[in-house]
Amino acid sequence: MINISVVDIQALTCFWLVFTRWLLILIQLPIFDNSGIPNTVKVLFSIIISYCFYPLVSGEVYKDIQYLGVENFWALTIFYAVVSLLIGFIVKVLMDLFTASGSIITQQIGFGAVAYFDPQSGSRIGPFESLIKWTMLIMIISSGALLPMFKGVFNSFFSVHAYDIGKMVRSPEFFIHIFKGLFLSSLLLASPLIFTNMLITSILGIVARTVPQMNVIMVSFVVNIGLGLTVFAASSTEFFNVAFRLYTEKLGDWFQFLI
Repeated sequence: MINISVVDIQALTCFWLVFTRWLLILIQLPIFDNSGIPNTVKVLFSIIISYCFYPLVSGEVYKDIQYLGVENFWALTIFYAVVSLLIGFIVKVLMDLFTASGSIITQQIGFGAVAYFDPQSGSRIGPFESLIKWTMLIMIISSGALLPMFKGVFNSFFSVHAYDIGKMVRSPEFFIHIFKGLFLSSLLLASPLIFTNMLITSILGIVARTVPQMNVIMVSFVVNIGLGLTVFAASSTEFFNVAFRLYTEKLGDWFQFLI
């Protein structure tokens, strides 16, 4: 029979808190939020990351343990879990910027019209959402743009403490600013297709008045898709350059907020 005893409860609590923060952040990242990745892989990867960062951040975590007391284990866990979910949510929202712009493009081109004719359609993700999201994810990973995210999480151990929670009073203003920026950025990325759709609609409206017997609805589907694909193909290089710049700018704002 094996007897297991905890020699240093504070050290175990400290590692648990470090693991909690990394786990709840990593599972929200675009790579790990895929349901096809086993939970065991996510947990093991989080344990490895926590073990690597533990010697560097343990001193800061001990400050929270000393402030609340090791007997308030669940209060510490809840605090670290909430902070982790908040940090991970911001990173996830930054990636959703591209999904939102892809959704707008899908609607403007006309691919989203399948929902009107087939309400039972199982797929609600258009082709541009997946294309833009995974293209940007490859660009971000290959360029090393995820490193500031890991640096931001690392610095959160030094800047976000239970005894200094009053610093978070500026968070509403930050969230209003970043969500407004994300909304406007989505519109900016989709603006060529929005302008194209408005132009096509205006022209077809004039045609409908001059040639009433023409089925403008059916013509609009063909014109929207054909011209929309042409415009996106012509502007795709600039689209991804602007999208990558917007991601790095928003990531920088998030990084400055944490420190």
